[in-house]
Amino acid sequence: MAEHTSDTTTRPIDIAACLELTFPPVTVQLVQALVAPYPELATIGRLIAMDPVLAAAVLNLVNSPYYGLASRVADLQRAAAVLGTREVLKLALSLSFQKKLSSAIKRSTQAMFADWRMVVWSAIAAEHIAQTLCPDKAHLAYLAALLKDLELFLRLCLDETGPLADRTCITSLDNGQLEEEGRLWGNTHPDRAADIIRQWNLPEELAEAIALHHDLDGLDGHPPLVQSVILATRWSDLIHGRGTHPAMLIRFEMLIRARLGLGDEGMDALRASCGQRYSSMLVQLGIRERSVGGRLHETSLRALQSYHFLSTELAHVQGGQEGIAATLGRQLRWYWNLTSWDLSLRVPGTDDHVLYTMDMGHAAPRLRHGPCPAGELPWRPGLSRQPLVTEASTWGELRLAAGTLDAERLSSFGVYCHFIALALEMYHREQAILETKAATLDALPLGITLLDRDGSAIGSNRRMLDLIGYPELVPSTPFMELLRETLGLDLSDDWKALQQPDAPPLHSRLFCPLPDAAARLGAHCAYVSLHRREHDSLLLIEDVTDLSELQAQTLRRHDFLERLFEAMQELVFIVNETGVITWASRKWGRLLQQNLFTISRPATSATPSWDPDTLHAVSPQVPVEVMLDGDGNGPGLYELVLTPLEARDDQGRSWLVVGRDLSTIRRLEDKIRQQAMNDGLTGLFNHSHFHLILEREMERSRRTGRGLGLIFFDLDRFKRINDTYGHQAGDTILRRVAAALASVTRKGMDFPCRYGGDEFAVVTTEIEAEALQRLAMRIRNTVVESCRNAIDLSMGLAMLKPEDTIESFVARTDRASYRAKNQPGGDRLQWAE
Repeated sequence: MAEHTSDTTTRPIDIAACLELTFPPVTVQLVQALVAPYPELATIGRLIAMDPVLAAAVLNLVNSPYYGLASRVADLQRAAAVLGTREVLKLALSLSFQKKLSSAIKRSTQAMFADWRMVVWSAIAAEHIAQTLCPDKAHLAYLAALLKDLELFLRLCLDETGPLADRTCITSLDNGQLEEEGRLWGNTHPDRAADIIRQWNLPEELAEAIALHHDLDGLDGHPPLVQSVILATRWSDLIHGRGTHPAMLIRFEMLIRARLGLGDEGMDALRASCGQRYSSMLVQLGIRERSVGGRLHETSLRALQSYHFLSTELAHVQGGQEGIAATLGRQLRWYWNLTSWDLSLRVPGTDDHVLYTMDMGHAAPRLRHGPCPAGELPWRPGLSRQPLVTEASTWGELRLAAGTLDAERLSSFGVYCHFIALALEMYHREQAILETKAATLDALPLGITLLDRDGSAIGSNRRMLDLIGYPELVPSTPFMELLRETLGLDLSDDWKALQQPDAPPLHSRLFCPLPDAAARLGAHCAYVSLHRREHDSLLLIEDVTDLSELQAQTLRRHDFLERLFEAMQELVFIVNETGVITWASRKWGRLLQQNLFTISRPATSATPSWDPDTLHAVSPQVPVEVMLDGDGNGPGLYELVLTPLEARDDQGRSWLVVGRDLSTIRRLEDKIRQQAMNDGLTGLFNHSHFHLILEREMERSRRTGRGLGLIFFDLDRFKRINDTYGHQAGDTILRRVAAALASVTRKGMDFPCRYGGDEFAVVTTEIEAEALQRLAMRIRNTVVESCRNAIDLSMGLAMLKPEDTIESFVARTDRASYRAKNQPGGDRLQWAE
C-alpha cells in the first residue's frame, strides 16, 4: 500500500460524511434491529417500506430459487412468516448496504464487483459456519462479516484517488497490509470498523469479531462467533480474492471440514448451500460473477484436489514446451477423452506463442507453427476457445471442436483450465528459468566442477567434460587424478594447501603453456581456480589459449598482467587510499574515478565495516564478498581480493583489487546437488536419496495418520540377459523398467528408486494395503510388457507399522522380496510379515 497524504484537519469530518452517506439513519436502524433479541416485524416493515425499491429487491430475493418456496410471496409480512423476521432483515440490510455504499463511492459498479463478491461470500459463509459452531449467534456472524471491511470502503469514499483506488480488490488482504495501515492511519481497518460498531451501541462480541476477523493464527484462542468470522473471511479471500493459488484453497477447505466435523458429502453440501445463496444474492445486487474457470466454489473439493495434482505435474515438467504439450495431451486424453485440439503456448521470456495440434490419428501432439505473435497463429477453423489466463498474463490457449464436451463437463473443464493456466504461470517463473539457466551453464566457456571434501567430483558442466574429453562423469571420481591424466594439470599441492584450516578459501594458478597432453586436446593456456566452501569446493578452468597465442610477444613485457586480466572474466582494478578507482581493465573502464566503498557494500555481516580503513584491516589474499554493480545490469555478488602494492615515490599507496563474479557459481549449486540425487542410468532416485525420502515420508505418515507402503522388487532372468547379450542390453532393460515405473506411479506421491543393480524400490504415500497391492500388480504388468516379457519381477510389499524403524521397515520388505524370489519359478508377489 503506497503512502498517501491528505489534510488531517478535515479527515475526521470527511470520514463522518462518508459514514453518513454509507450508513444513513435508516440503515443503522436495520443493523440495530437485527441484533435485537426479538426483532419486531412492524418496525422492520416500516423501515423497509421507506424505500420501495429496497422492498421490491427483498421480495425478489425471498422468491429466489435458494429458498425454494412453493408459492410466490407478495408482501414482507408473509415473507417474515415463512422465512423468519431475522432472515428478511438480513436481506434488507445487505441490499441497503450495497446500494448506499455504491452511491457514496465514485468508483464504477464494475470496479467494485470483486469486492462485493468477497463481502457477499464471507457474510453467507460466516452464517453457515456459525450454524455449526454457535447456532444462536449465526445472525451476528453474518452481520460481522458484512461490515468487517467498512473502514476500507469509507477510505475509498474519502479519497477516490488515494492508495486504495489502484487496487482491483480492496477487501483482499495483502502481505504486510495491516502493518502499513497502522503506519499510515494510526490504526488498522478491522479496529476502526469495530470502533464504529461500538458507537452504534451494538453488542461488544460483534465488535470483537470484526476487530479480529484476520487473526487466523490465533483462531484457537477465540470464541466460536469470532472463529466463524475468521474462517469465512479467509475462505472468501481464497475462493474469490486476487491471485490465490487453488492449492491454498484446498488446504483451507480441509481445515474447515475438520473444524466443523464434516465428511466429503458434508463439505460439498456446505459449499453448495453457500454457493446457491451467493449466486441468488449476486443476481439481485446486479453483481457480475467471475468467468466459469474462476468459479472455484462451484467445483467439489475432490475435483479441486484432482485438478491440483494434474496441474502440479504440468508445473514441473521437463523438456520445454514440447514436454508441456505432451503432458497436457496425455491429461486431455486420459481425463477428458479429448484426442483432437489445438494448443498455443507462450514462449518463455517473450510475448510470442507456438502452436501445437493433436489429431485422433497421432500418438502425440505435433508442432504446427513456430514462435510468432499470438494473433498470427494459423488456428484450425471451427474450434471453440478456452484461454489459459491468470490475473498476471496470458500463457496460452486451448481450442476444441464445438460440442466436444457437454455443458456440465464444460464447466468443470473451465476450472481445470484455470488450474492449468496457474501451472503454466508457475512453469514460466520457475521451471523455465531453471532450464534456461541449466542450458546457460552448459554453454559457459568456463569449466566448472563441484568437489566433495575428498576431492571427488560431484558434478560438472558440459564445458568441463569437453575439456577433459569425457562424455559424462561417474559420481565420486577422484578429480585431481583425472585432471593429471587428461590435461596434465597437477593440482595436488594446491588442493592440499586449500584444505588447511587457516588457508585462504581461494587458490588460483595460470598454466601457460599447458603440458603436452593438454595441448593435444587443443588447450594451451588455462586459468585454474579452486574455491573452498563450508562443505564442498568448486574448481574452475578457463581456457585463455587464444589470448596467449595472439599476445605471445606481449606476455614478456611489463603489461603482461594487464592484458591477461582483460581476457579473463575477473573484475580487476587499482584503488588509492581513499578507495577511488584509479585504474581498471578495459572491460571495467566505466568504474574509473568511482569510489569502491560507495558503489559496493558487504554481502555478509562478516565484514562489519566497509570504508577506506578496510584496505588496511583486511589481510592480503583473504576474499571479501560484496554486492557490486559490476556489469551495469544491477548489483551482483562478487568476491574481492585486496592486495597492497608497493608505493611509488610520486604516488601514494595503492591496492590491487581482483573480483570474481560469484552469481553464476551460486546458481549452479542447486542443479549440481539435484544431479547427485538421481541414478545416472535410469534417472530414478538413487540409493542414498531413497533413505532420505523414506525417513521423511515415515515422519509425515506418523504425523498425518495416513498409510505408507513400500515395494521392493528385483528382476528375474536379468543376469541371463547380461550374460547372453551384454551389459548394453541390460542397461536398456533397466531404463525401460524406470520408464515403466514413472508411467504408473503417482507424481509427487510415489517415489520410485533404483536401490542397486537390478533392485528397485517404490515409496508410496497416502495408501492402504489393497491399493498398494493393486499398484504393485500395475507395476509388474507394465514393466513386463515394456520389457517384452524378457524379465519377471519378484516383489515384496509392506505397510508401515507403528513400531517400524527405517531399518526394520526396509528389512521386512526386503525379506518379503527374497521369499518371493526363492519360490519356484520366481515372479511372485509376497507380503511382509
